[in-house]
Amino acid sequence: MRTTAHRTVLSLSLSLVALIVSADAVAADCASRLPELLQAAYPGAREGSGDEEGLLRTAGAQPRWIQIDEVACKVWPASPDKTLLAVRLRHQAASGLEVESADLEVLVADSAQPRIAQRYREDDALQSDAIRIGSIALDTARYRLNETTAAFGVRIDYNGSSRANPYGSTQLNLYVADGDSLRPVLRKLEVALDRGEWDTNCAGEFETVKRTVAIDAKRDRGYAGLRIASVEEARRSVAKGDDCTELPVSKRQRVARLAFDGRQYTVPADLRGL
Repeated sequence: MRTTAHRTVLSLSLSLVALIVSADAVAADCASRLPELLQAAYPGAREGSGDEEGLLRTAGAQPRWIQIDEVACKVWPASPDKTLLAVRLRHQAASGLEVESADLEVLVADSAQPRIAQRYREDDALQSDAIRIGSIALDTARYRLNETTAAFGVRIDYNGSSRANPYGSTQLNLYVADGDSLRPVLRKLEVALDRGEWDTNCAGEFETVKRTVAIDAKRDRGYAGLRIASVEEARRSVAKGDDCTELPVSKRQRVARLAFDGRQYTVPADLRGL
């Protein structure tokens, strides 16, 4: 019995290792394919030199600049024959400017060859000033909207620059295939928020919001509804002698349902990011 149990544990352990190695291999393969996928997406793009070293410059009268390590790339678990990309197309080569603008392009590529199957581009979607764009990530949770339609997401992190008024937000967009293109069905749902105001020493008030997205059983105009569960917490910090103590103020949970209107999911103002 012990031998059989040990073999079972060993088999499960080896299976887990194989899954981890496989996931790492897929991620590495996606990164290694980035140059050819970007060339397929932006024919004529060239690596910059001088001040543009390390950037990819697109061709045309209105070039855009791509910083390779900003590109999100992931094989889609729901359809492993497809590779997803989210690309920040900067309007200027220089980064760290006081005000920066960029387009956001989301692409679906063939996992076996450098071919772009679908794409969606939103001009001026990414604006950085006092609130700056942080990372861009692909969300491949199981967003099955009906028997034949699966969505995937792009999460965009925003960060404030004020120490006295800290701010962080993550927004979620969802996309579905629509023939040879992609179509956004959810825009700017705020799934995380962390903000506050304090004296930069101790005293202050803070708010944290975390949201999860689940597929609802009921359908509206052919697509399942989205159930948004929120956990909202408020707290304050106060000085007591040489100590700084954080005190809970309130905590509440709530659930909202977003219905599909035939074109997109309408996000109410209290759930929408900037």
